[in-house]
Amino acid sequence: MDTILYFCYSIVYMILFIMGMVLLRQDRKLFSYSSFLLLVTFGLIVDNLIIASGKFIGDGPLLKSLNALRFWSHGFITPTLILFGWGMAKRIHIPFTKKTIAPYFFLFLTAGLIIYEFIENMHKTFVPIYEYGVLRYVSEESSGPPLMVLIVTFILLVIGIYIFIRTRWIWMLLGVIVMIVGSAIPIPIESSAVTNAFELIFLCSLWLTNYKLKPLSPQTK
Repeated sequence: MDTILYFCYSIVYMILFIMGMVLLRQDRKLFSYSSFLLLVTFGLIVDNLIIASGKFIGDGPLLKSLNALRFWSHGFITPTLILFGWGMAKRIHIPFTKKTIAPYFFLFLTAGLIIYEFIENMHKTFVPIYEYGVLRYVSEESSGPPLMVLIVTFILLVIGIYIFIRTRWIWMLLGVIVMIVGSAIPIPIESSAVTNAFELIFLCSLWLTNYKLKPLSPQTK
């Protein structure tokens, strides 16, 4: 069951990725803050495909390397959601985006979290686990959500609140709340993949926000 769910997640993320590419082309920009969301979506495609394929690949050096890639890509890519959040805040001219130091704060926070994750991953030991029909490697030292994830979630929560107050667009805020609640409350279902549905809902809410929030001119703020 979990294998099917992970493959399904991969397909949905692929659809989101293709739609994101189309939106980026419509903007006629080679790069924008939406690019970071595209990067995260690509990372989740890879992540779910590796997990879903685990039992078919079989335990061994290849699967261990692929799962290590999951952790490394997660550490490098996930912090860039902070820059996506910054982009959404700029689109609607949230006051703190006008501070001279603000872009540097977001940039250095993102870079700092990437460096932190790099150091953390250097000391991790990966062990195989077979659970609910899925074979994957997990960190032996894992105990609760990583600090990086907590900080990224908090930043997006704050920005989601600002967006709701300023525009009445609630979906980014709801997506973050769903992600927090889904991660914090144990679900009495024999599946490790079901909780990943909250992650999918969260990412969909970010894509909806990216699509719906059009840049406002200073006169309309």
